[in-house]
Amino acid sequence: MVLYTFLYILLSLFIIVMPLCFRCDLGFWDVCYTTKTNCSYEEQCFVGIGKAASVLDIKVMGCLPVKDCNKTTTIEFSSNKTLYTMTKNCCEEDYCNGSPGALSALTTAPKHHNYKTFITVCI
Repeated sequence: MVLYTFLYILLSLFIIVMPLCFRCDLGFWDVCYTTKTNCSYEEQCFVGIGKAASVLDIKVMGCLPVKDCNKTTTIEFSSNKTLYTMTKNCCEEDYCNGSPGALSALTTAPKHHNYKTFITVCI
């Protein structure tokens, strides 16, 4: 019995939350072909909203390292000197990046996580 208790405690230390997110590599205006993806444990779901060449609304969704969340970036494509700015906002719940209002609705969304268990065996 003591061994089972010890193993349970040991395993509970290695449970890591890995969010499930919607992914869209590039969308224009509100049209974005989405698929589902699994993030790594150091990532969160995000929605990136931006503007290319100051005229075209663009959108991306997926997984993003936490250190890159909630930032606005400006990138220049050297091939044609096109500038685009993008703000990437993150959220922590499964599929929380699925709709435009999802980021503001986090306080009312139910909490669901995809738990993965990692087991370390010592010999």
